[in-house]
Amino acid sequence: MVWNRTLLLLAVVYAASLLLVGMLAGRKKRDANQFLNATGALPLWLCIAACIAANCGSLDVIAMMALGAQYGILACHFYWIGAVPALLVLVFWLLPAYTQGRYPSILDFIARNYGSQTRSMVALCMAAMMLLLAGVCLCAVAQVMVTFLGLSFLDGVLLTAPVVLLYSWAGGFRATVYTELLHFAVVLMATVPVFFLVVHDFGGLARLRASIPAGRVHLWQTLPVFAPQATMDRVGLILGLGIVLSFGYWSTDFVQMQRALAVRRPQDVRFVPLSLAAAKIIFAFLIVLPGVVAPLVLHAGGAGNWNATLPSMMLHYYSPSWAALGVMGLIACLVSTFANNVAGFSSAWIQGIYRPWIRPRATEAHYVWMSRATSASAVVLSIGAAYVALRYQSLMDYMQMIFSTFNAPLFAVVALAALAPRKVAGGGLGGFTLGLIGTILHQVLVRTGILHYGSQMSANFYAAILGFSVAAATTLLLGRMHRQRQLVTGGDVVHVPIRFPLPTVMLALGIAAACVAINLLFW
Repeated sequence: MVWNRTLLLLAVVYAASLLLVGMLAGRKKRDANQFLNATGALPLWLCIAACIAANCGSLDVIAMMALGAQYGILACHFYWIGAVPALLVLVFWLLPAYTQGRYPSILDFIARNYGSQTRSMVALCMAAMMLLLAGVCLCAVAQVMVTFLGLSFLDGVLLTAPVVLLYSWAGGFRATVYTELLHFAVVLMATVPVFFLVVHDFGGLARLRASIPAGRVHLWQTLPVFAPQATMDRVGLILGLGIVLSFGYWSTDFVQMQRALAVRRPQDVRFVPLSLAAAKIIFAFLIVLPGVVAPLVLHAGGAGNWNATLPSMMLHYYSPSWAALGVMGLIACLVSTFANNVAGFSSAWIQGIYRPWIRPRATEAHYVWMSRATSASAVVLSIGAAYVALRYQSLMDYMQMIFSTFNAPLFAVVALAALAPRKVAGGGLGGFTLGLIGTILHQVLVRTGILHYGSQMSANFYAAILGFSVAAATTLLLGRMHRQRQLVTGGDVVHVPIRFPLPTVMLALGIAAACVAINLLFW
C-alpha cells in the first residue's frame, strides 16, 4: 500500500511538471513550422540532450534490455553496427544536404527532388509508421501500469493519453523537446543503477563476462555468413541492419531529424549526431549488458515475455522506494517516445498532406490550430494501434518490422536524391511505392508461414534488403525513362563544397575507432 502511494504521488508530480513545461513552451507566438519543428530556433546543448533523450532514454531502454535477454551480446549490434556508422556518414553526407538547403524537414528535401506527389506519399507512410510506433509506446506504458498498479489495460491507456495530449497541444514540438530533458533525468535515475548493481553482484566486469555462456558473449564469431534460417547471419546483419535499416533510420527518421535541424546555427548541426554516436557506444553497455545476464539473475530460461526483463530486474535489485522511482522511469521513457511520435505524426500530416493538398493558402494561425487537432487525432488513433501491439512479445522485433517496411524504401529514394538528383527525378513515387509493396508482401509471407526465417529479426533484415533493392532499382529505371529534369533546378545542393573543422573530423575518427575496438573485443 505504501509503495503504491509513493508511486501515485510521483506520478501526480510528474504529470503536473509535464503540463507546466507545455504551457511555458507554448507562450511564445510562432508560425506553423515553429510549432511543428522549431527549425533553427533551439540552442545546441538542448538539441543534443533532446536527441540523446529521444533515443537512448526512450522506448529503447526497455526494448534493448529485452533484446539482450533474448539474443545475448548480439543486441549491442543495434547500437554499434546499427547506429554509429550511419550517424558518422550522416554528419559528412546527408546532413549537409539538408542544412544547406535549409529544409525544415525531410519532406521538403523529398519535395525538392521528386515533387509534391512523392512528398505526400512519403508523408502518408511516415504518419502511418509513427502512429504504429506511438501505439507501441502506449501499449507498453499501459502494461507497466497493469503490472505495478493493478490497473486494467484500458485504464492505463486512458490515463496516459490525455497527459501527452495536453502538453503537446499547448507547446507543440518545443514542449516535446523540453519535456524530454525531464523524461531523461528520471529514466537515468531509474535504469542506470541496474548496471552497477549487476556488476557488483557478479564481482566486477571481468567475472560478469566470464559468467555469460559463450554463445551469448560473442558478436561475430558464432554468426554464419549466409543463413536466413539462423537467428542472425552476417549478410542480414551487415546489409540489412548495418546499411539499410541503420542508414535508413538515421537519415530519414522524422523524430531525430527534427531535433538536429532545430539547432540555431547551421554549422553546429553536425555535433548533434556525433554526440548521439558517442552516447550509443556507452549506452550499449549500460542497457544491454544487464539484459544479457538477466536470465542468469532471474533464473529464467527459454522464450518468454522479453519485455518484462527490465521491470523484473528492478524488482529483483531495488528496494520498494527505489522501485517506485524505477517504475516512474519506465513510464517516463515510454511517455517520451509516445509524445515524440505524436509530434512527428502531426508534422508529417500537416506539412506533407494537409497544407499542400487540402488547405494550401490558409493562415499560419489556422495551421497551428489544425496541428493541435491533428495531435488530438493521433492520440485517439494510437489507442487502436496499442491493441495491435499487444500481439507481440518483443518490442524491438515489432519496431524493426515497422522500420523495415517503411524506412527501407524511403532510404533508397533519399540516398539516390543526394547522390544523383538529376538522374532520378521523376522516379521517386514509383520507386518508393513498389519498394513499400515489396516489404509489405514479404512480411505477409513471413506471417503466414510461407517464408521461413530463424527469427523475426532475421526476417526484418531481409525485408529491409528487399525493400531497398526494389525501390532503388525502380527509381533509377523510372528516372531514366522520365529524364525531364523539371523537379531539380539549379545546382545539386549535396555537391556544394563543405568544410569540416578539424575538431569535427577528429571526434568522428575517435568514435569510429572506439566502435571498431569494441567489436574486436567482443569478436
